[in-house]
Amino acid sequence: MKIEILYPQLCCLYGDKGNTLFLQKCLPQADFVFTQLNDKPRFLTEDVDLCCMYSMSEQSQELVLSRMGQWKEEIHRSVESGKTFFLLLGNSMELFGQYIQREDGSKVEALGVFPTYAVRQAPRRFNTLLQTQFRDMTLLGYTSRFSHTYGISEDLAFSRVTVGTGSEPNSKLEGIYRNRLIGTYLLGPLLVANPDFSKWLLTQLGHKSPALPFEDALYQSYQVRLAEFQNPQLVLE
Repeated sequence: MKIEILYPQLCCLYGDKGNTLFLQKCLPQADFVFTQLNDKPRFLTEDVDLCCMYSMSEQSQELVLSRMGQWKEEIHRSVESGKTFFLLLGNSMELFGQYIQREDGSKVEALGVFPTYAVRQAPRRFNTLLQTQFRDMTLLGYTSRFSHTYGISEDLAFSRVTVGTGSEPNSKLEGIYRNRLIGTYLLGPLLVANPDFSKWLLTQLGHKSPALPFEDALYQSYQVRLAEFQNPQLVLE
């Protein structure tokens, strides 16, 4: 099994590196490859089972797009084929929409895989706790970002928010899920904070009965957080 981590030097905010460390514990026999900024993504030239990209600064978004844009059509075909499972966390999913609108109204062309677009609002940072429903799972986390994503329809959405705000202020829809690609603003780190989702992801990679490292502790921690989210006095922001 091969797992690709895209641009880890740039895409490393909010503790998302914890997802990689956790996957290495879950899949000790897997081959982890760390793609550098000037390298062509491995999922375009090799068999890659899972490709992860994490949160980055707004300047890094534009730098990454300046590199990935040259493979735009290949990336389209790869996502549509469903051959590789993609996990895009934080603002990395914005790169797969049509464009990112800067604060001055100018636009940065994105990869155009999905009919979505992002609008930045720096220096106003948007922070909120998030509880969302994905299939029969309740996911817990938070978001911290300078932008919102618009154009997510019911059939494109990853999950529905039950506590907090969706991918944009007037929506309860959160993230993207299509063709074995998940993009979400949920941070946490997502995999560590949500053991049921981690098990589901491992089944998507071919594991029939996955076991998690520190599984009892993970579920105990999850239950504590879930109870906190049910507190009527919970402050979201």
